[in-house]
Amino acid sequence: MRPTTIHRRMPRAGLDPIDDPTTALSTIRAVMHRPHRFETILLLLDQARCGRTIVTVDGTSDPDSAVETVELVTRGVGCECLGALVVATVRPGAEQLGEHDIDRWLEMSEIASVAGAELLEWFVIGSSVRCPRDGLGESPRW
Repeated sequence: MRPTTIHRRMPRAGLDPIDDPTTALSTIRAVMHRPHRFETILLLLDQARCGRTIVTVDGTSDPDSAVETVELVTRGVGCECLGALVVATVRPGAEQLGEHDIDRWLEMSEIASVAGAELLEWFVIGSSVRCPRDGLGESPRW
């Protein structure tokens, strides 16, 4: 018996919602640099959670870079078109979350909320994928 592989089609901008972590991660992995390097990736979603823009910022080795990137992007986007966002921080070789990542999650959530959007998830990608939201025991926002 041959193993079955499920091929997911990339969501089409403005048409297909990104409404679960699997779709979000597959989209992020499609734009991540190989080999991994420090970068922050944001998926900007409209009110229907359809992708509108993907922002990638290279060289974000400072752990606070994710917060700064969310702040800059939410300031520069018209609030009426931004309904939600997903953030991914690539930290090559990192084994665990950073000491203050839960605080960063809370800060990014607040920044998004002030901009009229919801931060759905923050994926920290190193040797594995982790979500600081889990450290709070907070329910998924999908």
